[in-house]
Amino acid sequence: MIGQLKFAWIDFKRSFLSSLFTFISQIITYSAITISIGLFSLMKANLQMSLDYVYYSSYTLITIFFIVVCIIIGVIVTRRSIDLKFQSQKDDIAVMKNVGGKSRWIYSYFLFNQILTATIMLVLGMIIGLIVLVITGVSFGFGSIFNYVGFLPILGGNLVILVFSYIKAHYTILKFISEKDFEISSSSLSNYKSIFEFDALINKFNSSVKLGVKNFLRSGKILTSLLFSFFLIFSSISFVLGPLTVAETHTANLDNRFGNYTYAIGSPEVISFFNQSLPVQEYSNSSYTGLGNDLTYFYETSLSSQLLTELQETGVDYHKYFISKLQIQELSGHDIVNEVYMPIGQNRKVYATIIGYEDINFEENEYIAGTNPRLSKNEVLIGDTLEAKFFENSTLQKLKLHDDSNDYQISGAVIDSFAAGYSVYCPLNKLISDGVSNGTNLLMLENLDGAVYDEISEILEGYGYQIVDIKSMIEQNLSNYNSFTTMFKVLGGILFAIFSFQVIVYSFLYFLTYRKDFELLYRLGIKKRSIYGSVITAILLQIIPGIALGSYFGAIIGRYFLVPYAVLSNFAVIIISVIVGFILIATTTSIYASRKGLEKVIT
Repeated sequence: MIGQLKFAWIDFKRSFLSSLFTFISQIITYSAITISIGLFSLMKANLQMSLDYVYYSSYTLITIFFIVVCIIIGVIVTRRSIDLKFQSQKDDIAVMKNVGGKSRWIYSYFLFNQILTATIMLVLGMIIGLIVLVITGVSFGFGSIFNYVGFLPILGGNLVILVFSYIKAHYTILKFISEKDFEISSSSLSNYKSIFEFDALINKFNSSVKLGVKNFLRSGKILTSLLFSFFLIFSSISFVLGPLTVAETHTANLDNRFGNYTYAIGSPEVISFFNQSLPVQEYSNSSYTGLGNDLTYFYETSLSSQLLTELQETGVDYHKYFISKLQIQELSGHDIVNEVYMPIGQNRKVYATIIGYEDINFEENEYIAGTNPRLSKNEVLIGDTLEAKFFENSTLQKLKLHDDSNDYQISGAVIDSFAAGYSVYCPLNKLISDGVSNGTNLLMLENLDGAVYDEISEILEGYGYQIVDIKSMIEQNLSNYNSFTTMFKVLGGILFAIFSFQVIVYSFLYFLTYRKDFELLYRLGIKKRSIYGSVITAILLQIIPGIALGSYFGAIIGRYFLVPYAVLSNFAVIIISVIVGFILIATTTSIYASRKGLEKVIT
């Protein structure tokens, strides 16, 4: 056993430079898996409590798809890499057998060689992937979030490829050493069986395109190539469009409830809350603990009545929002299913952010269900996370703000970027009647002239409050949010580059697999241009069908399925760019691989 392992290590060092391209492809594969799983763990830790349910679910599902796709692509590339390396070692293995080498020894040698190679590439790929994650995060000022990277899931995802390498190597060498005539096996490297079959092909197929089609059909890789190209383009488009869709849809809905106002007045903590990037806030959906990570200003003193009196004396018309945090309770109800009353609701309790308002401004397309609450009735709106995770059928249920409050009918649920969607919108007069006073206020004002603005600023300074321009406040919020999402876009671009390299690898591996066929064609007098054309045709046939299907499904995943209220500009441009990019990469690579491969024959 030690002898086989030592010989495998010597062979690995000997073949390292000659197989460098294959080794790099494996490193890239492991890096892609590391980055995709790392992204998932980051999103789960940092978006779950700070982004509303629709967007968080979209990010999560997109990334899970991406992890699965990375593993599938890794399996396909690893399979072809092992086949290619086996072909390069086939003659050596046959010689070992013919000089009396035992089958068990040959089996152990080849298996150790493949596992040793895969293990080294796995470690290098994981290290490179983690370095890319850290450098990108630090560059955008979010280095601290990488404390949440899940190393065990990353290791587990990469071990899937390692296990597949073992299984593939096991069956490949087991099948070969069971053959009796090793010399014939060793010489049968061509996809074709004899020179006479080449001659028949030359007479039958007088065009490179037809020859390329024939090569593709005889390769036995139709399903594999379809899966490879499908998942490649599917993951690229869905991962690119997914975060872009989430980002644009989120920002389109962000704080439009304040769209009718020009200025906001609040304590420094409240203003800071709105200025922060909502997706990276640590929102605690649990009881108040007084720790710094919680939104402690929900329990600060409200605006004093004296301050409100002084503001009224200036003649300013302001609108007041009240922010608190209460333990609400769902109330059970009944739904009619097949003309039978069915109970719904479990009378559960959960902490939610309460937003008291005098008037509210939600667009029609932001409603998941229901309509605006009527001020004359005990009706409230809830955020989408509460609606999805807490209520069975929200518009048929009621809730209580606290144990002694009135019962409130839920009139509707909205897509809400505020407080992770754990929010309840309730008219101010209802909160006052229910004795809700532990919280803080945010006053919204319309246009002010210069003199009144200066007067209000002077009044607020004495009370320790601030007045800020709504436009600048939201711009700062969006700026912080965009910095966060840009980081994921950059990582998506890196992964797109990685997948582009996988196309290059796949194209090269195709030529290398059938190199002896193409060399023989050239020696028989087939022009280089015809061979180039046949290679390009075969590779494009492996890429284009999967690209067509992957583009369609990848496009609808992010925009229409994962984010049902999606907003995305430049939709067609992004898809066409990705498709054309992969086709150009495959075409260029096939030409280059053919040219370089045939140059060795000429020289």
